[in-house]
Amino acid sequence: MSFIRNLWYVAAWSTELAGTGPIGRTIIGEPMVFYRQSDGTVIALEDRCPHRHAPLSLGRIEGDDLRCMYHGLLFGPDGVCKQVPGSLEAPAGVTARRFPVVERHSWIWVWPGDPALADPAMIPQAFGLDNPDWVMKEGALDYAADYRLLTDNLTDLSHLDFTHETTLGAATGARWSEDHPSISPIEGGLLIERWLINNSLTQGPGGRADSFSSYRFLLPGLFLMNTTAYPPGTAAACGYGRPNAEPIFERAEQQAVTPVGDKRSRYLYATGIGSRYASMAMLESRMAVINAAFAEDNRMIEAQQRVWDATPAGTPRAFLPQDKAPYLFRHLIERRLALESDQLSS
Repeated sequence: MSFIRNLWYVAAWSTELAGTGPIGRTIIGEPMVFYRQSDGTVIALEDRCPHRHAPLSLGRIEGDDLRCMYHGLLFGPDGVCKQVPGSLEAPAGVTARRFPVVERHSWIWVWPGDPALADPAMIPQAFGLDNPDWVMKEGALDYAADYRLLTDNLTDLSHLDFTHETTLGAATGARWSEDHPSISPIEGGLLIERWLINNSLTQGPGGRADSFSSYRFLLPGLFLMNTTAYPPGTAAACGYGRPNAEPIFERAEQQAVTPVGDKRSRYLYATGIGSRYASMAMLESRMAVINAAFAEDNRMIEAQQRVWDATPAGTPRAFLPQDKAPYLFRHLIERRLALESDQLSS
């Protein structure tokens, strides 16, 4: 399976590197190890000792360096072997590949492609767990499924009424399958927006509201949503365009789909409530709903993958209006893959 290489991928939450040891992650088939130097800077190396390919993620951090705990080779932050026990000096060329890595918005971002093209300015703006405007809580799930099935799921939220009928669908108080969004191409992805008219605010101040849902869905699978609620009638008053009134409630969602390998994916997610409205009890209640809903997604998508695997190639599929955003996003993936292929062959 082909993956876009020249792209920033979310490898982990910053909180996952809060311990004293390194962590291993696989991104688009590349085993990587992540650890912090003594000043907190994150380092990303290939998770493969060049001696006998033992995983460096089972190693030990020593100051700014990482020691392989199989035969004791010591690697600096640049990936170059500094010491081999029993030898006066390390042999030349014994190096673990280093990957460009950036810590931003509470995520660890890694670039598996050409290091010369790794521009941190290309990392999109997200919310972050430590943003004072939000009270947020995070989680993660592993999927035995192609990451594109997850991006299909996140670009078409009409499934909330059915897959999440008693969880997230009920909590939003809206009929997502009946309110078709506007879908606009943006740099590296799609902007998807919709008004949900006169829905029940079951999580928030209560009562009924017009809610404006707006999210960017960006390569490789970043879901960055802001939902604002207003008194009923606000949508009509602003001509069903973007709101310019003061919201009565506000939520944020920060999610990332990261391809691990062929039919393996990792899903990192956080939900948040505007700090001026939030209480920890409210956040815990919302996170319980989110966790239950994403377990439903996991069950459905992994089952979907098994059916895809058993379905002969070329079997016809129905195309519905709800498929527009998933189709556009898959087309964007294919264009980027084709561009990289052309660049490599030229």
